[in-house]
Amino acid sequence: MEMRAIEDIAIGQDLTPPLRPLAFVLRDSALSSHCSACLSTLPPPEFPPFAPAFPQNPYHVPIDTPSPLYCSPSCSSLDSPLHLSSGEPHLHSLLLQSPTSTWNDDSSDLRLSLRLVHIFGKLPQHYRFSPKFPGSMSSDQKNGALERIAGLMTNRENLLFGENRNHQFQCSDEGDNSDENDENILERIREGAKVIAKARRMCLDENVNVEKQDEFVLEEMVLCLVLTNAVEVQDKSGCCIGVAVYETAFSWINHSCSPNACYRFLMGLEDNVELPALRITPAAKSGCGNGYDNGFIMEGDVEKNGYGPRIIVRSIKAVNKGEEVTIAYTDLLQPKEMRRAELWSKYRFSCSCKRCGAMPEAYVDNALQTIYHPVIQYGAVRISKLAHSRPLKQQNPRTKRSKITSKLKLHPYHYLSLNAYTALSSAYKVHASDLSVLNSDIETQKLEAFKMYKTSAAYSLLLAGAAHHLFTFESSLVTTVANFWMNAGESMLNLSRSFLWAPFLNLSPTHLEFLSVSTQKCNCRCLGDILEPNSRNMEFEELKSRLHKCIENITPKVWSMLASESSFLKKIRNPIDFSWLASPEASMVSILEGEECDEQVRMYVFLLSIHCLRYGALFSSICYGLSAEMNCYTTLGFLKEFA
Repeated sequence: MEMRAIEDIAIGQDLTPPLRPLAFVLRDSALSSHCSACLSTLPPPEFPPFAPAFPQNPYHVPIDTPSPLYCSPSCSSLDSPLHLSSGEPHLHSLLLQSPTSTWNDDSSDLRLSLRLVHIFGKLPQHYRFSPKFPGSMSSDQKNGALERIAGLMTNRENLLFGENRNHQFQCSDEGDNSDENDENILERIREGAKVIAKARRMCLDENVNVEKQDEFVLEEMVLCLVLTNAVEVQDKSGCCIGVAVYETAFSWINHSCSPNACYRFLMGLEDNVELPALRITPAAKSGCGNGYDNGFIMEGDVEKNGYGPRIIVRSIKAVNKGEEVTIAYTDLLQPKEMRRAELWSKYRFSCSCKRCGAMPEAYVDNALQTIYHPVIQYGAVRISKLAHSRPLKQQNPRTKRSKITSKLKLHPYHYLSLNAYTALSSAYKVHASDLSVLNSDIETQKLEAFKMYKTSAAYSLLLAGAAHHLFTFESSLVTTVANFWMNAGESMLNLSRSFLWAPFLNLSPTHLEFLSVSTQKCNCRCLGDILEPNSRNMEFEELKSRLHKCIENITPKVWSMLASESSFLKKIRNPIDFSWLASPEASMVSILEGEECDEQVRMYVFLLSIHCLRYGALFSSICYGLSAEMNCYTTLGFLKEFA
């Protein structure tokens, strides 16, 4: 299906009201740390969480199976009935009895499927399937149409019976093993569907002997539906804590590698005062003949949850009336062939969007695979190996494997470089934190921790600068860029606040007051409203331009100090402005000289952090609304009394 705008929509506008999930579950890794109903973080250990109560055990729950945890009795009363009646405890019991199961690493897709089977079971038969259940399909329907349940495509025919072998978009990482991978997917779906069917029958106290495929076709269809339609639910920090399936208003939105929309989640009791109207509609009638109004599940057709993570679709580009609305199903900072291979592997379709079909290849996709630049020497290969266990491959992912010599050089925009910057920024930060906590009284350890904090901040700034360069050619990267700028700002803000500056300043770090620093050190005149967002009087583009200009002016004042501990980073002359890469003398390696860590440099690090946070919040407001900017102001609110 396609979803199209019913009116002209400007950039940064909600396209849907908050949509509640048809069903959702936590990832296995979050079951012990988050509430299974509202997905909030559970209270500390001194306040024991609530578990479901079933004194009479009407669902024949096995003994000693793990129970979901809840933050309150009300959350337990909301979620426990569905958890028990769907058969989730029995699923856990079966998986515990099968330690070699391919689903033991994470059972969330199976648990989500169980819930949907239970929910769909309450629908009238003519609402459930389109076309009818496989046993009643005509041969034409079997060959031509995909099954749908409550309007949602299962994709079962493609996932299990489609032509999977020797696909033209399979990456060389899979090339020689494509047949094996297809068999693994088939086996995983079959095994999962069988376990779901057994769990349901155990819950109903029925015969659990499920061996023939036609005994678990329904479960197979629903599991394929989950694999095709489920989205990862992320918390405010961007960590994936669960998976959810939403109704057709969201699930019918197609993919593009240059999308004009994104989505965000509302958790807990968050809500909008004024709910926006639904501003998208299916491009055509569903043709299912199942009683849907324009293909949508009408209120009452499905027992929707009255709780859970709500999803809002939001425009990241201007959308004209009648134009298709698209979102991204994959990481947009992957090269074209990797994106297409992933989409084929997961969803069995070949992307033919404008970006993928560009001839010559789009600048961003070319940059993400650019291997060589004379300035960035073997150090780039080394940092990539730290972030990736697999050996590096040649630029064309369809070529055969070949040995990579030490002469291979990666461009700063190469996707492996970007991944390495992310991994190294996090690794240095974690190690520095451990050193400063465990050895807070040892001067040599404090110095080492300080160096690592600097290097972490340098990598986060380099990542933001490189991604921002790509964003100027592909505006759909706005969500990624917003997060990178915010992370860079937070990293440098924490560095400027650190007590580890004391040895370099020969005294305790002084208080840095926001207003005095911005007045003396910043001339962009765009931070005056930092603590008063409602008083902003500049247009978005003007504010964006001024903030970026100021970031460009401040960065050279601190970059030598931030990059001084890394031979690779010292070869990056400017992490924000990459025009030096095209200069005639770019073939000559330039090693930056480190600067002293004095009070002036610390003030510039502090000021740069404010600009990066504000710049990231500006982009976040496009993706997430004004709440993103307000979160930035909350983060910076302490600056009046900054220490």
